[in-house]
Amino acid sequence: MDRDLTMKDIAEKADVSVATVSRVLNNTKPVSSELRKKVLDIVKKTGYKPNALARSLIKQRTGTIGVIIPDMDNETFADLIKGIELITDKNDYVILVTNTMGEVKKELKMFNLFEEKRLDGIIFSGVSLTEKHIDFFERYKIPTVVVGQTFNKLDFPSVTIDNFQASFDITEYLIDLGHKDIAMIRGPIYDIQAGKERLLGFKTALRENNYPVNKDFIVEGDFTINSGYKAMEKIWRNELKPTAIFSASDKMAIGALNYCLDHGLKVPEDISIVGFDDMELATAVRPTLTTIHQDQVEKGIKTAEILLDLIEKEENESYNIQLPYTLIERDSTCKRKK
Repeated sequence: MDRDLTMKDIAEKADVSVATVSRVLNNTKPVSSELRKKVLDIVKKTGYKPNALARSLIKQRTGTIGVIIPDMDNETFADLIKGIELITDKNDYVILVTNTMGEVKKELKMFNLFEEKRLDGIIFSGVSLTEKHIDFFERYKIPTVVVGQTFNKLDFPSVTIDNFQASFDITEYLIDLGHKDIAMIRGPIYDIQAGKERLLGFKTALRENNYPVNKDFIVEGDFTINSGYKAMEKIWRNELKPTAIFSASDKMAIGALNYCLDHGLKVPEDISIVGFDDMELATAVRPTLTTIHQDQVEKGIKTAEILLDLIEKEENESYNIQLPYTLIERDSTCKRKK
């Protein structure tokens, strides 16, 4: 392979102008199929790779994308990053990942850094939206895709699942098993999708099946195992005991499962438990956890594809992509005993 080749070298070997080589490699203007083949044959034969810095200067791009996620320790976000990298690596982009723990102040600090570094695009997985977020995006016009949320006040595409319908479906699944006293360990309401929408799906399923919504059966957690344990403890203090628990995350469901095991409750014989997300932990615990599966790697792939398309078109668009989900039935649920 020739080393340190320039575009001029390729032009000489192909007996064409440097401008023609540039048009072929950068797709800036039409080139005849004959000339295109001639140039690409030389590129393939020599192993020539355009200098990344030169390309970025031509296109006024940095080849870098900023990714903001709330919790890198969460397996779902780690898988999301895997999916994003599958696409960015293939397209010669690098990603700058920031773990904000959902702190708005840190998110805004990173947004300002992204602006300073002139990044080409942003993938934003946040849980809340403030006026400061909106002010930033109104001032800094950059291709952006929101993942895992839908922020109606931002005119950006988003990639999610239908959290309302998924929660409705898994609640109705418990009802079909004969459960009517169903409790929920929900997420914080400020989290629009994992908190608010999942709670709304749960309540709607109960009401449409003519079951009351018992406020004492709905307790908030923060998506950790420990919060699920504490929420289950609070639910079980009620005089009326539920026969099933719907948790808005697998980790909180595992916390509830641990409480039951610590207090002599058999799962699923005494109480059925379901989660959400289908993390690896869902099959590591015993009994294995019935849950909603969503493909986080595929979500990352789709998000990155949309963002790179926006970067190439040099504009933003507004639409909501909803990926499929699946209810996975495992050993933590069974029909209610009569």
